[in-house]
Amino acid sequence: MNGARYLTGWALVRVAGAEPERFLQALAERGIVFWDASAPADYTLTVKVPDRAARHMAPLAAGLGCETAVVGRHGLPALARRLARRPGLWAALLGVLAVLYVGSAFVWDITLEGNDTIPDRVILQALRTCGVDIGAYWPAFSQDAIRNGVILRVPGIRWMTVTVRGGHARVIIRQAREHLPPVDESEYVHIVAEKAGLVEQVSALRGTAEVEARMAVLPGEVLIGGYSTGRGGVQGPVRAMGGVTARTWYELTAQAPLEDCEKVPAERGYSRWALIIGKTRLNFYKDSSICPAGCDKIIESHTFGLPGLFTLPFRLERTVFAPYETETVQAMARREQLEEQLMASLLSQIGPEGEVLASTFSAARSGETIRVTLRAECREQIGAERPLTEAELAEIDRKIPKTEDR
Repeated sequence: MNGARYLTGWALVRVAGAEPERFLQALAERGIVFWDASAPADYTLTVKVPDRAARHMAPLAAGLGCETAVVGRHGLPALARRLARRPGLWAALLGVLAVLYVGSAFVWDITLEGNDTIPDRVILQALRTCGVDIGAYWPAFSQDAIRNGVILRVPGIRWMTVTVRGGHARVIIRQAREHLPPVDESEYVHIVAEKAGLVEQVSALRGTAEVEARMAVLPGEVLIGGYSTGRGGVQGPVRAMGGVTARTWYELTAQAPLEDCEKVPAERGYSRWALIIGKTRLNFYKDSSICPAGCDKIIESHTFGLPGLFTLPFRLERTVFAPYETETVQAMARREQLEEQLMASLLSQIGPEGEVLASTFSAARSGETIRVTLRAECREQIGAERPLTEAELAEIDRKIPKTEDR
């Protein structure tokens, strides 16, 4: 409803008289729509009516002994009338539209998607060589030429496409999948314990399980033997495959000085601004942008336009210099830092598939040093491959039933 009123326009009318409420009754009797009636003062009321009905308000009020005045007109018709009296605004609007139309045929911003392991600078350099760069005329692009040129120059890209809308180039990349090396079936291996633990589950896909659940194992102990068995006993060596889940226990220790220094914000920082038009840079400062001592340098880039519609051919770059000071880190803060480091080290050791079941921290001071210890119980895969030795192959061969023994 509000959108329809804006398109057709509406007027705010002020009515003054001995009985201004009779004016509202007269509007209702004549079927004239009105809303938001209010009485700001005695013998005065305001009401909103459609813009096309505003010219009928004065004759209607005069018949009731009241006076009316149109306080203001709003909506699209009123805006059009105001613009019609200002040809300069129309010219400016047409100029902006012309700039947007012409500028949308050139690339002013490039974003990359899908390059998880390939650096942006490598792909941008390859795109620049193939003609995709800031200020390039994109209707002349050849998707096949760009795709083939980038794939030849950047190993690891399987497929890519470039879409441009409103001066914004969106480059979507699909990297080639890393194929696991083929398994050498001629190599015979055991699955052995990489670390000590209490076995919870054994999944032997190939080979012979040597351990069961609730068995404790030591590092190097064979979990899944690299040989197959059947009704007649041992049949021959194989490449063992499978996994063994076990509970493991860790005790990790880290130490550091009780007191150390870290950065803290000092006074309020200051900024340097620059306007970048295409490839031209206009600095709004005279001195150097080199970061002075005791400051952190942060660069922010602001692109103008509507995402997905158009991008203007310029952007603002803000360089923030944030001064800092150093202050002493007390023992409690140092302990928290060491605890975070120890937990990160534990997670890296058990891998993404591992799970921390329980953990506790303890701390002790020794002179000017604090020592933090992490004790944890985890669940993880502990199996690792180990090739069979010559002695083990000979032992397996000895256990294989011979033809004459059958």
